[in-house]
Amino acid sequence: MIYYILCLFLSFQILKSDSPLSDRYHTYSEIDSILHELNQEFGDTLNVNSPYPNSGPIFKLIELGVSNQDSLPFWAVKLSFNAHIDEDEPRVLILGQCHAEEILGVEVSMELIERFLRPEEHPADFQSLAGILYSSEIWIVPTHNPEGLSVVHGWIDEQENWVQDVSYRKNKTDANQNGIFDYDPIGYGNDLDGVDLNRNYPLNWMFGDQYLETDEGCSSNPSYVSNYDYYRGEAPFSENEISIISKLMLDYDFILSIAYHSSRSGCVAERVIYPWNWPGAKLAPDYQVIQPLGQEIAELTPKEVGNGTYHFAASGSMRGNAHDWSYSQAGSIQYLIEVGTSNMQPDDVDLIENTIERNLPGAFHLMKRAAGINYPTGPDKYQIKGIVSDASNGMPIEGVEVEIAQMSGGVLAPRLTNKFGRYHRLLYYDSFDLKFSKHGYYDSYYDNFVPSAEVVGQYDVQLDPKPEFNIDMMIDVPDYHSDAIVLNVKTDNYSEDFSVFSGQNNLNLPEGLYTFTIISDDIFPIVQEVNLSSDLELEFYLDWYDILLDDDFIDIYSWENMCGEWNVQNGKLLSQYDLLYPNYTPVCPIRINSSDIALDEPVNAVLKLDMMYELEWDKDTLFFDLFNSSDSLRIASFYDQDWGVNQSYYYGIEIPQSDDNKLSLGIVSDITIGYRGLSLDALSLVYDPPYDCLKGDLNHDGYSQVTDIVILLDIILNEISPSGFQLCSSDKREDQNIDILDVISILNQILGE
Repeated sequence: MIYYILCLFLSFQILKSDSPLSDRYHTYSEIDSILHELNQEFGDTLNVNSPYPNSGPIFKLIELGVSNQDSLPFWAVKLSFNAHIDEDEPRVLILGQCHAEEILGVEVSMELIERFLRPEEHPADFQSLAGILYSSEIWIVPTHNPEGLSVVHGWIDEQENWVQDVSYRKNKTDANQNGIFDYDPIGYGNDLDGVDLNRNYPLNWMFGDQYLETDEGCSSNPSYVSNYDYYRGEAPFSENEISIISKLMLDYDFILSIAYHSSRSGCVAERVIYPWNWPGAKLAPDYQVIQPLGQEIAELTPKEVGNGTYHFAASGSMRGNAHDWSYSQAGSIQYLIEVGTSNMQPDDVDLIENTIERNLPGAFHLMKRAAGINYPTGPDKYQIKGIVSDASNGMPIEGVEVEIAQMSGGVLAPRLTNKFGRYHRLLYYDSFDLKFSKHGYYDSYYDNFVPSAEVVGQYDVQLDPKPEFNIDMMIDVPDYHSDAIVLNVKTDNYSEDFSVFSGQNNLNLPEGLYTFTIISDDIFPIVQEVNLSSDLELEFYLDWYDILLDDDFIDIYSWENMCGEWNVQNGKLLSQYDLLYPNYTPVCPIRINSSDIALDEPVNAVLKLDMMYELEWDKDTLFFDLFNSSDSLRIASFYDQDWGVNQSYYYGIEIPQSDDNKLSLGIVSDITIGYRGLSLDALSLVYDPPYDCLKGDLNHDGYSQVTDIVILLDIILNEISPSGFQLCSSDKREDQNIDILDVISILNQILGE
């Protein structure tokens, strides 16, 4: 073992001797070695080595996962009293390095680890350090781009040549898929491989750079060019590194976070950036918490020149960044701190140490804000926390949504209690209204809470469980039907699919108003509101559907374009030709109408949509209307985003008798921020006919045609196994036999004989 360690040490020295970077900077191998040594020293539960009295182990090393291309492990360090135990404490996340060449963040994060582990070297900070570890958990990830870090520090290639690119930014993903690591060691950019990890998060990912997109610099430094350096990846979360970090954020409900970066262009050097002030003065819902803390962190961080402190600003960019996603989806307010100047890899060891030291007070200030500590001097304590438990048994409830009316919005994922039943929200001086809700429980409200700057607010909640009731469902299916039947049960904060069967079915649900949707292949979908306040007996009679309108968008000829640039590409109806739908259309929204749907009598119908959509939350609306010359009905509205795999949506409607019924769809937008809009793969308007099935329509498109004859011949020749609907529609002569005479009958119908 000693021989191995000696060899490893010597190899480190050889490598570092060939690097133009200062020996002060930690290589990937050094990070690996140091963290494992610290784990042995401070993480051993049997031999507790801690500078804090009665602390238990204060260090835990966790391997998070491996990098995307080279499968290099990377780690998180958990610092806390009793770090080996998962305790009910507020958590803070520090991300040391994301972009490869921005190595000062590694040094800040490694110093933070050392500072907590060896407080005796900084006695003036002991009280603060001990208080933070006693009251909270600090998680530090020195690097989550080990591949890029290795490129920046250099390596010996297969020909034993020293190779290094100190300006490399991305990971090493083989973006052009040629099996070779393609990079340009001269200057900035022009690296064909790699993904910018801070462009790979889903929120606003589509605004990021596409592959091999060129760079135009920034307003304060227009000559700066870094082509290809900001590539967003082939899809959100395409990179292991970001999938792993995002999972960490979702799993551990961090209250606050810092992500360290450096600005080589100088465009945003020495700056604290936070979520968000998007075009149109659209602020993050927690902005009145976010902005003051960001300002405080900045004002605690002196500039390198010794004149003034760091700038602070809300982010206006929308490019798949970590700080926006972390806040929006994981509930963690993250600050992006640009450490240092455009001299982002200084050689001067004193300057490196000075840069690190100047950034520590801001980090400690943020940690104190999360922990509710304000000694000896520190942030305010405006916050509220508590435990939500079950009133019937006193057990904590995980997954309760805690909504603060004054800090709410569609862009935010629900803020949920953790496994301890804990909620924890940072506030500002004002009055707040809270709502606690979870499926199966009655809502609870706490109005007019006013937080204190000196005392953390505590409000525990007991939710009363709703009574459960039994639902006996008789499901009657048509002859020949044998396909799976799915019942979707949906209400606020709850949606679940159940497999149900022909005959008697039983279900237990808490009291509430539900939407039941029953679907199966070729079956008319049933969409029914169920008000459950006692045991119920329900009967559902399933029938084969018939078609009023069906379009898989081979073309757009059956639609009238009222406003906008509606078009069909690759079998999908798109709301515009460009990437984004247009902003504010005062004369009319972008809108398209179907051809007439004439009915001699009213029918019970269901609109089925197979689509993806992406809108500006709370501001823009995708709508589906049914209208005629005398009336209009809004069938469905969408206000958020569901862009990924196509989803199916069902809406039950009563279509009136009229000869000019039309279906209309469109997007209403405000004056700022357009998204990808609508991608509609298929649309159908189906109804429950008075007859069993449409004889001769074997492909269920509403017509008898040659393709139906081909299917029927395959059935007769035992070439295919027919579906239930095909068996029903095959018997054109209705003689209980399926044979060549049915083929002749369908052919005669097609020929009009």
